[in-house]
Amino acid sequence: MSDNNQVLEPDEIIVEQIPYQSSADSRDTGMGNGLAKVAIGAAIGATLGAIAGALANKGTAQRVNLTVKSVGNAVKNGAERVNLTVKDVGDGIKNVAEGVNDTVKDVGETVKSTAEGVNYTVIDTLEAVKGTAEGVNSTVRDVGDTVKGTAEGVNSTVRSTIDAVKGVPEDAQSSGNEVVKTSDKQRTYILVPVEDEQVVK
Repeated sequence: MSDNNQVLEPDEIIVEQIPYQSSADSRDTGMGNGLAKVAIGAAIGATLGAIAGALANKGTAQRVNLTVKSVGNAVKNGAERVNLTVKDVGDGIKNVAEGVNDTVKDVGETVKSTAEGVNYTVIDTLEAVKGTAEGVNSTVRDVGDTVKGTAEGVNSTVRSTIDAVKGVPEDAQSSGNEVVKTSDKQRTYILVPVEDEQVVK
């Protein structure tokens, strides 16, 4: 892009190389540059030499080997422990799930047997109530017939007593020497005692 933010064509781009000129003396620069190179090389060489020396020593190499093995074993043991922990957790969950399944089955069977027992009890109770209702119905009919028969007997006794009383002359005297007079409009009732054995309960 140019100063006025226009895109330039590739043939319009010009690249110029300007030689670098240092104000310092060329001898001083070369000497400092060379010394720096030597210092860097010495540091790298010393580091590599220390590593090579350490690895060349049999004891150091064994310690490095043991350290690497112990780190590898620690990672391996950690992975195995994680595997065992996951397996234990999985087994625990499996046991809980099996226990829940067994409990649900037991509860379901208990509820089923209880429902069946309640059903049989209700059926037996309904049969008993039906039998009782039929017995009560029969008893009520029998009592009704007995009461009807007793009422008819009492009714005929009262009628015969009334007829007997009407047949007595008006000037008849009672046992207390009193005269009892009855009119045609008046009805006379006589109470007849009934013994306890004849009362229907």
